[in-house]
Amino acid sequence: MDVTSILNKLFPDGSGRGSEGPPWIVLGLGNPGAEYKNTRHNVGWWCLDELVSRTSAELNRKRKEIRYAEVEIEGTAAVLAYPRTLMNRSGLVLSYLTNRYKTPAEKILVVTDDINLKPGAVRIRKKGSPGGHNGLKSIITALSTNEFPRVRIGVGNPESGAQQVEHVLGTFDPESRELVRSAANRSADAVAMIVAGDIDNAMNRHNTNGDGS
Repeated sequence: MDVTSILNKLFPDGSGRGSEGPPWIVLGLGNPGAEYKNTRHNVGWWCLDELVSRTSAELNRKRKEIRYAEVEIEGTAAVLAYPRTLMNRSGLVLSYLTNRYKTPAEKILVVTDDINLKPGAVRIRKKGSPGGHNGLKSIITALSTNEFPRVRIGVGNPESGAQQVEHVLGTFDPESRELVRSAANRSADAVAMIVAGDIDNAMNRHNTNGDGS
């Protein structure tokens, strides 16, 4: 079902179209290729995988730099998108999507890994700096603003800053993997709440430290 069909379903008489506006864009950050599938840098894709499963979405595969699907989440039109450029070029994909759907920054929701959070932690923010994340840097450059919501999933910090690249491109130990997998699924719950217009409640309910608090 495409976005137009979703809007027709929600507003069969054409009423409410103005308030509905462009669809949300939910962008999960990650790197393409089987070698990156289970790495820390790809947990944004884990969350998107859960959302794709919940919505029975069929991904559009016509463009090599992106996979995306037009879906309905909590009665709201949304686009689930996987950039298939390298992480530091994620903004190029977002530029294509915003041009296609005319979605403003406040309705662009980015799901990403965060080394500054413990494995299993979730943080939702309405805006913010990139915090050293190359994918977020690219998106901020493309949008010319940092005022877009994001869901950050903790993957833990390396012992040394010099090991940061190796860390985010590395895989989890079994215990951490289970914590982060659970966090990715909870992040999908948070995405549904945010798209439904309840970001404050999503922050109250889903922001966690990775230790149950």
